[in-house]
Amino acid sequence: MDDCVFCKIAKDKSRKFYKETENFVVLEPNDPKAPLHLLIVTKKHLLDITEIEDGLWLEAKKIALELAKENNLKSFRVVSNALGATQVKHFHMHFLGNIVLEREV
Repeated sequence: MDDCVFCKIAKDKSRKFYKETENFVVLEPNDPKAPLHLLIVTKKHLLDITEIEDGLWLEAKKIALELAKENNLKSFRVVSNALGATQVKHFHMHFLGNIVLEREV
């Protein structure tokens, strides 16, 4: 899509990504919500999780697990919004590292 911000970012050859594969780019968001907050974005334009093929879904999982291992994370969260819950209409997952929830004992 010509007006999709993530399509433009993924195709930008001058941009340095946190990580890149044949099908995905990983980048830092403008407004991070965790000590480590990354976006795992498909290069191919897909609306959201409702359109992603199984192979790409498994690759996104693999990338998330690699990010956790590479950053020695003790905790992390992966979030993918869909349909009306997403602001950017292009498949992406939020990878949030070092998330610690306080628990009552």
